[in-house]
Amino acid sequence: MSQGSDPLQHDASTPLDHDAARVIALINQKGGVGKTTTAVNVAAALQRSGGSVLLMDLDPQAHLSLHAGLDPERIDRTLYDLLTDPQTVAAEAVYRLSDGLGLMPAETSLAGVESELAEDTREGRAQTLLRDRCRDVVNQFDYVLIDCPPSLGVLTVNALAMATEVVVPMQAHFLALQGLGKLFETVAMIRGGLNPALKVAGVVLCMHDRQTLLAGEVRADLERFLGEARGTDTPWADAVVFDPPVRRNVKLAEAPSFGQSIFSYDQTCHGATDYAALAASIAAWRPGVEPSTRDQPATETAPADASL
Repeated sequence: MSQGSDPLQHDASTPLDHDAARVIALINQKGGVGKTTTAVNVAAALQRSGGSVLLMDLDPQAHLSLHAGLDPERIDRTLYDLLTDPQTVAAEAVYRLSDGLGLMPAETSLAGVESELAEDTREGRAQTLLRDRCRDVVNQFDYVLIDCPPSLGVLTVNALAMATEVVVPMQAHFLALQGLGKLFETVAMIRGGLNPALKVAGVVLCMHDRQTLLAGEVRADLERFLGEARGTDTPWADAVVFDPPVRRNVKLAEAPSFGQSIFSYDQTCHGATDYAALAASIAAWRPGVEPSTRDQPATETAPADASL
């Protein structure tokens, strides 16, 4: 990536121009729900279908960076540098994984950014720093996928201030439904101030066993809740439960140790099939447009020539 102009010259109150990029924040305040796995594999699937994708690892655990094969301790620039060093330009923190696929990595030092940003007394500055610093790279891509930390702190608020939409990976458990309400309240708060265009695109069901009674009941509750919001002015008025649910698959757990997406690791497994179809569903989502098919088993085969 070539260096762009210093993004700090832009007015911090000005939203990003999203004519080119869809900026998707993947959020769940609970860890271990498949958020990072979804970010990596949806990004790989979108890139393989012809889109250009930027992954942003905003989680201090840096699991996305490790999944992609990068060692955060051995790289020069990360999102921590971008958020704490005014001399760091966003393009310097973008690492090319393959043609059309870039990554802005994390490091454990990101954990300290929350307190550092809280000390900035300038109004709105701490909540929009990510958006302001990334203006020179965002619209070089068709999609930007932000892997958020498992909390609703300042880093997640920065992701929401920058995003066009929110996708919530979760497991089909009743306790997960309780957390969804709190997350949606946070999205509504951000939409009411920092990012008036923000929408919830939908929910991705991960590690799914569609044959259990619980999975069916949780999905029905989700669809009922989202359906009741249709026609309202809530950020989730157009949200859907994306199809297909991602089936529990051991290959998805194995792929990160090789620094690969599921398509590079085993493009014939259920995980690859599900994520290829899921990425197509997310790419096709538009506000106000209901999906044409719901809860259909995935039969699509992941394309060859893996890149991540």
